[in-house]
Amino acid sequence: MKRSLLCFALFMLTFSVSAQISSTVEGVWEKGKSKNIKLFAIENSNYKEVASSRVDENGRFILAFYPAKEGFYILDNYNFYFKPGDKLSVKITDGSYELTGKNTPENKELSNWEQLTTPLKEMRKRSRATYLDFFPLLEKTEKEMNYKINTPNKVFNNTFIKYRELNLLDIAMNFLFAPRTAHPRREDFPDYFRKIDLKKMLADPFVLDYPHGLSLVGRSKILPVWTGESKNIKTGNDLTASPEAGIIDNEELMNAADPIVRAELVLLYAKNKKVLVVFDQYADLYSKYLTTDEQRQRLKEQRFSLIKNTKGDPAIDFTFADVNGKPHALSDFKGKVVYVDVWATWCGPCQKEMPHLKKLEAEYKDNANIVFIGVSVDKGKDMQKWKEFLVREKLPGIQIFAGDDASEKLMKPYKISGIPRFVLVDKNGNLISANAPRPSSPDIRTVLNDALKK
Repeated sequence: MKRSLLCFALFMLTFSVSAQISSTVEGVWEKGKSKNIKLFAIENSNYKEVASSRVDENGRFILAFYPAKEGFYILDNYNFYFKPGDKLSVKITDGSYELTGKNTPENKELSNWEQLTTPLKEMRKRSRATYLDFFPLLEKTEKEMNYKINTPNKVFNNTFIKYRELNLLDIAMNFLFAPRTAHPRREDFPDYFRKIDLKKMLADPFVLDYPHGLSLVGRSKILPVWTGESKNIKTGNDLTASPEAGIIDNEELMNAADPIVRAELVLLYAKNKKVLVVFDQYADLYSKYLTTDEQRQRLKEQRFSLIKNTKGDPAIDFTFADVNGKPHALSDFKGKVVYVDVWATWCGPCQKEMPHLKKLEAEYKDNANIVFIGVSVDKGKDMQKWKEFLVREKLPGIQIFAGDDASEKLMKPYKISGIPRFVLVDKNGNLISANAPRPSSPDIRTVLNDALKK
C-alpha cells in the first residue's frame, strides 16, 4: 500500500514538474513587415493566445511558454506540435515555412504534411482554378496521405492520423466555399466527399483539438446535399442559413456526438444569437445538452453579454426574500413605478444615501403607484448583520436579501460593478434607467414624477 502511494506521489510530482517546463520557439520572419507574432493553443476548437513576441529589425523572434497540455498549437496560421520542453526552430516565408536547426520528430512530420498539401492550398489562391483542377489533386493527395507515421511519440502518431483527415477536409472545404467561375454538379464530386462521416467526426473529442474543428463540421454539413446523399441526413440547401442548421436540430447527429462535443456545439452556436429573446428560445431548446456547471456558466455569460439594459428594455426579473422569508419578485409590482436600491451594510456611500432615501420615500408614502425596494448584496453569511442593520436604521420600503445569489441574479444581469446603484422601472415593467439618479440627486424627483405621469 505504501509503495503504491509512493508511486502515485512520484507520478504526480513528475506531472507537475513537466507541466512547468517551458517550450520555446526561435524563428526568422521573411513574410513582409510584422511587429508581433503570436502563438495560440486550441481550446474547445477555438484559438487561445498563449505567447507573443516582437519581431526585431533583423526579422528574428523568440518566445517561450508553458504548454498546458501536449498537442497542436498555431503559429501564424501554421500548425505545430508541442510537449513541455520542446523547441521549435522555424523560418516563416510568404506562403509557407521551413524548419531550421534541430526540431522534434512531431514537427518534422507536420512539415512533411505541409509540403504535401501546399499545392492544394496554393490552388485555392488561384481565382481561375476550378473543381476541374482541384479534384484530381485532392484525390492524389488523399492516396498519398496514408503513409506510415513512425515517431517515438505514440500519442502523436495516433492523433496525427485524425489531424490529417480533418486538415485535408478543411483545405477542401476552403476551396469549395471560395468564389469560383465554375461549380461542380453532384456527379462531379469524387467519392472522397461521400466518405466524409459527420457522425464519426462528432463522436470523437479530437474535433475540439483541431483549429476551429466545430466550424469545420458546420461547413461540412452541406456535403450530403452537394453529393446527392441528403436523404441520409437532415440538412438544408441554403448556405446562408444559420451554421447550426442540419446539426444542432438533428437528433440523430446530436445523439451520435460525444457529450463534450455536443455541449460545445450548443455553446458555439449560441454565439450566433444576437437578440436576447432569440437566445432565450435557443437556450430553452438546447441547454439540456450541457452537462457541467462550467458549461452552464459559459451559457449564462453569453446571455449576460446580450443584455443592454437600455431604456425601454424589459427589466430583468429577480426574486429574493425579506426578513420573514417571504419572496418578492420585481415582476410582482408591474403596474407601479419601482425604484430599486442595490446596497450592502459594509458600503459607506450606500449609508450616506440612506437619509436622502428615507426622505424621498416619506414624500411618496401616500402614492400607491410607486414602490421602493432595497436589495442587499451582502454575503449569505452576513444575513444576521443585515437584519440587525434594518432594525437599527429603521429602513422603510420593501427590504430583501440577495446574499450569495446577488452576482448571478442581479449584479451581472444589470452590469453592476459598484454600489450603491439605483434602478428605475416603469409601470409596464420596462427599464427607465439601470443607473438612475441617486436619492441625493436634485434630478430624482423630476425623474420619478415624470415616470408616474405615464
